[in-house]
Amino acid sequence: MDKLVIFGAGSSILVDLEETCTRLGLDLFAIVNNQDGPSFAIDQEKVIGLADVSDAMLAHPMVFALFTPGHRKFALDQARGLGATRFYSLIDPTAITPSSLKTSEGVFINCAVTIGGMSSLGAFSFINRSASLGHHCTVGEFASIGPGVVTGGFVSVGRGSVIGTGAVILPGVSIGANAVVAAGSVVTRDVGDNCLVMGNPAVVKREGIAGYNEVGV
Repeated sequence: MDKLVIFGAGSSILVDLEETCTRLGLDLFAIVNNQDGPSFAIDQEKVIGLADVSDAMLAHPMVFALFTPGHRKFALDQARGLGATRFYSLIDPTAITPSSLKTSEGVFINCAVTIGGMSSLGAFSFINRSASLGHHCTVGEFASIGPGVVTGGFVSVGRGSVIGTGAVILPGVSIGANAVVAAGSVVTRDVGDNCLVMGNPAVVKREGIAGYNEVGV
C-alpha cells in the first residue's frame, strides 16, 4: 500500500504508532509536527512542520498520533484544511480482532488489544495497549480507550469520551459523550454526557466538563 503520513509528532504516543507500522512493514512518508514544540518521533528524519506539508504528501493516507480526542479532532481539521481526504485505520498485528468487527476511517488499535465479536469502532477512535473490549461493544467517534481497560459485553462509549488506564466497565453500561472515566475506576452504572467519574464503584465527581483535558469534540 501507499506510504503513511502520521500527524502528531509532538505526542508521546507517536512511538507506539511507529512501532505498529514497523511490525506491519509499513513505510512512513512523513511525520507532521502540527504544533510548536519538540518531536517524540523515533525516526526524527521523517519529521516536518505543518508548513512543509506538500500536495504529494496529501495524496497519502494519514493516521493521527494523539490520545486526547479534542487534539485528534483538531489535527484532523488541520489535515482536512490542507486538502487531505484519505485516512487510514491502523491495527497492530498483535491485536485480536473478530471478523465481525466494524471499523470506520482513522481508527488506531494498539498492540495486544482484544475485542469481542459484533463490536464497532467509530471514526478516529483510539484503542490503547492491552485494552480488552467485550462482545457487542460500541466505541463512538473520537473516543479513546486507555491501556489495560476492561469492558464487559454490550458496553457503549460515547463520542469523544476517554476511559482511563485500567478502568473496568461492567456489562451493559453506557458512557455518554465527552465523558471521562478516571484511571482504575470500576463503572457499575451509566455515565451521562460531559461527566467525570472515578472510584470503585465510580461516582460522579464533576458535571459539565468540556471533555478530557477540558477539550471536547
